[in-house]
Amino acid sequence: MLDTLFDVDGAAYVTGDARELSSAVVVIGLGNSYRQDDGVGVAAAAALDELALPHVRVVTGIADPMDLVEAWSGAPLAVVIDGAVMTPSTPGRVSHCTVGDLVTASDGLSSHRVDIGRTYALGQVLGRTPGALEIFTIELADTGHGIGLTPKVAGAVSEVVDKVVAEIKRNRRPGRRLRRPASW
Repeated sequence: MLDTLFDVDGAAYVTGDARELSSAVVVIGLGNSYRQDDGVGVAAAAALDELALPHVRVVTGIADPMDLVEAWSGAPLAVVIDGAVMTPSTPGRVSHCTVGDLVTASDGLSSHRVDIGRTYALGQVLGRTPGALEIFTIELADTGHGIGLTPKVAGAVSEVVDKVVAEIKRNRRPGRRLRRPASW
């Protein structure tokens, strides 16, 4: 049985039987909804949750690296959606990468303290990684205090949702073997 819980900022996250959780694709929306555009990962995850895709669970409310390791541990495919701070920035631009792409980014892409690349490395040491990891980022315009996304970033939510759905479908094709990151 799966249960939906809410963290202090109202973001939903899912708990339940470990066997049910590990057989589902997991979509993880990172970010802080109280820091304007930084909430885009949570907003995109919420939009995906509304689609109620079969065998897909959506997780938000990730506060630290171990929460991320817990969320993706054992999943055949984990898709992480996060805001990216880039210089120069094109607010609303959506990018798709793998964990191997993050290793070359010395400061990571995230606007907060959950560094996906370093967290994945920790998960490897602990033996708690997903079968495959895909990362979608949306470049941010404003991460100041406040709620709501800027127009260009808000406009990217539907684009990233479409791309995540396509990635899930691509990885579910019959006979399709999930790709392992090059670091395995």
